[in-house]
Amino acid sequence: MSRMINSLALITALLCTLFSQSVTAEKLTYLIIAEQAEPFQINSVTDHVQSGTITDIVKFIAQKKSLEIDHQIMPFKRYLYEIKQQSYPNWISYGSPTWRAADDHMAQSKRLSKQVLFSAEHIMVSLKSQHDSPLNINDVVDKTVILLKGFDYPGLTPIIQQNAMNTLELNSHKSALLALKNGRGDLFIEMKSRVLYSIRQHQIDASTFNFTDIPDAIAPVDIHLSYGDAVPQELIDSIDLQILQMKANGEIARIISHYQ
Repeated sequence: MSRMINSLALITALLCTLFSQSVTAEKLTYLIIAEQAEPFQINSVTDHVQSGTITDIVKFIAQKKSLEIDHQIMPFKRYLYEIKQQSYPNWISYGSPTWRAADDHMAQSKRLSKQVLFSAEHIMVSLKSQHDSPLNINDVVDKTVILLKGFDYPGLTPIIQQNAMNTLELNSHKSALLALKNGRGDLFIEMKSRVLYSIRQHQIDASTFNFTDIPDAIAPVDIHLSYGDAVPQELIDSIDLQILQMKANGEIARIISHYQ
């Protein structure tokens, strides 16, 4: 009798172990860029509220897949440093195949989702008071172009390397737009969604600017989720299927429209 009881106890213990393993949530560290990635990642240090297109997509996936997400917010340079150092092996964030060409961004975009979340276009912003009509990319020569500090702009790299234009690097979209308004630069080049979001968010008068699409200089950038080396491939494949479903049912389009 005691042997039977011991056997039942062993079986019960094994079943409990298997059950606990099956319900244990996979833990991922979501890496967030502080203040430079809006509206992809919108963060507030004071009230700890996280939002944005990428953040909302990650939240939705985490809920569907029962993932436990730990948020880590940091400046962009430290963000790249921590990825290279593999400080958080099970990290998730976002990246693009386009950024693999830049050594600094390679680690961010080394391991991407198969599914594209959305594409991001770049625009060139100039002041109407200084230019009667919108400028084109050829007009950057001998001009002071405002860029975000630490970011990579593949289409502009040859021009920058030839010293054919001056650059003014600033820490935020708001700072860049205000610097343009104050005459510290001639042009501001950045992702369209980020420029327009910043203008709305900071109540900057959009009518003072000219906006020029520049797809020939900087091709649209496909944005993917990106992962650390320790994230299981099975989980990545499962998330890819969830992304497909989110695109099919309009969930990703709904999230994007919320920030337009």
